[in-house]
Amino acid sequence: MRTLTLALLLFATVARAQAPASFREGVLAFEKKEWARAEKLMRETIAGNPKESEGTVSIGGSWYETYVPHYFLARALAKQGKCAEALVAFAETERQGVTPNIADFARHLSSRGGCKPQAKQEKPTRVIGEIEVPFEEQAVPPKPKPAPVPATIPKTVPTSTAPITVPIPVPPATTTAAPEPDLQAFQTRTRLTTAVSAYLRGEYELTTRLLTGTQFTDRAAAAEAALFRAAARHALHRIGGQKDEALRRGVEDDLRTYRALRPNGRPDPRVFPRGFIALASNP
Repeated sequence: MRTLTLALLLFATVARAQAPASFREGVLAFEKKEWARAEKLMRETIAGNPKESEGTVSIGGSWYETYVPHYFLARALAKQGKCAEALVAFAETERQGVTPNIADFARHLSSRGGCKPQAKQEKPTRVIGEIEVPFEEQAVPPKPKPAPVPATIPKTVPTSTAPITVPIPVPPATTTAAPEPDLQAFQTRTRLTTAVSAYLRGEYELTTRLLTGTQFTDRAAAAEAALFRAAARHALHRIGGQKDEALRRGVEDDLRTYRALRPNGRPDPRVFPRGFIALASNP
């Protein structure tokens, strides 16, 4: 066991030693959406060491990132609309074989950062990006049946001369009015889906604002709101250099709420980074 531990420590040290300093600065620029600066720094990184690795590089504090400079270069180029160059970088990171085996990277790899034409798909109900926002099932009121058209039933009364037809009106069937829709529930659901969309676009401050102060009576929706609010605050805390204690406490409070509402829940690895999933899974 001691030999294995020493080997792992040696591997981590080597991985960090092979990463140029520009990689760390490039990741920080990418997180701040400084796409042109991220592109420049990742090109410098590749010039120093073009081989991607599963080894991680310390970005700051407890934040470690896999050494995949071609991947970050490809995404920074795609964000600037430089699709021809981005596709070349995506092909290279895919060829080297590290990013296809990591779910968070593979998701962007398959879409080529929006530079790869994709077939138009029918928009599913309550689906944001690649995940479905769960809500508790609610009964759907049946549609009222249309009232039948009043009809007349001919009745023949015999006489000594000719039959007489007497119309007898048939009263219309009574129907039960459908219940009024819950406007407040609709508004809170819309707010949650809007916040999820903002998170997937990297608009973390907007996500936090949308999910702060909103009450969710639906237990599943309340759990997802706490999870996405925690993830957005966690991203802001990382981008700010992990110095804001209020953000850190907010992440902890949100995750406590999430675990209380969904004791067996686990964040989706297609949506959330590995560091946040590890934090959410360890009370």
